[in-house]
Amino acid sequence: MTGGADTVPRLRRSLLATPGNVEAKVLKSAGLPVDVLMLDLEDGVPGTNEAKAQARDVLGRCIRGHDFATREIAIRINGPRTPWFQDDLAFVTTLDIPTVVVPMVEDAEDMVRVERELDDLKAPERLALILLIETPAAVLNLPDMVKASPRTNGLIAGGLDYAMCMHSLSILPFQTDAGGHRHDEDLLYMRQRILAVARAHGLSALDAMRPGEISDLAAIRADAAYARWLGFDGIDFYHPAFIDLANEVFTPSAEELAWADKVLAPNSGGEAGATASRKVDGRVVLPQHIEIAKRLRALAAAIGEGA
Repeated sequence: MTGGADTVPRLRRSLLATPGNVEAKVLKSAGLPVDVLMLDLEDGVPGTNEAKAQARDVLGRCIRGHDFATREIAIRINGPRTPWFQDDLAFVTTLDIPTVVVPMVEDAEDMVRVERELDDLKAPERLALILLIETPAAVLNLPDMVKASPRTNGLIAGGLDYAMCMHSLSILPFQTDAGGHRHDEDLLYMRQRILAVARAHGLSALDAMRPGEISDLAAIRADAAYARWLGFDGIDFYHPAFIDLANEVFTPSAEELAWADKVLAPNSGGEAGATASRKVDGRVVLPQHIEIAKRLRALAAAIGEGA
């Protein structure tokens, strides 16, 4: 399966993680204008059987009893190598939700197990998976993991765990003597590989923001803009303060759409005998630019239709 500029984009500009064991937070998140609300059974919940069971109880009650404003509800389960994995999967298959986020998957065998368990539980075919890629093994094994999992339609680049596994000092809460141009240069290979696999298989790709100063919106905006520049569709974060910022950054700007309209204008080229390259506003436009223009327009239309 491959992606294309004429496909309808999945709107995943913003993904907010909310702890599943705190009912007040879950209910508050129900009214937020986030594209993907990820209700969490994993890291946001203490690692005890009691806490995990309480989170499942809270989420079941809230999802069945309330309407959510988000475009897409997802539940992040505990990974397939944890003692809570099977109970989490059995729980999510009882809910009417479109998406499950699977963290800490490392290889194709993990994904075969996830798929087999879902089949055994008679999960509906429409139930999709987003894979949270967090370790060097997952990055290296990613193509085989995606091929083993036909339900997968998205990937998240989980940089914090990846940096830890790589022994990177970039996650230290203070400056070091390293001379990198960006504080997260250590993640570039991971991000590029995740993007390449996502695009090769028609999946969405989100970048997970590292925890930092919640009040430093300028820094978060710069990181989000960089993620979009690389090619990501959106970002994963942990505070509602970033929702509007993420939605804005990953929405085509007026300038981008004005350029796209000029590139796609009916009299803008493509006639028999014309060259493949031409100029718009004095700048060369190639077939690759036309594909980007189509994607920008399709994304803007999808955002408008879902507003």
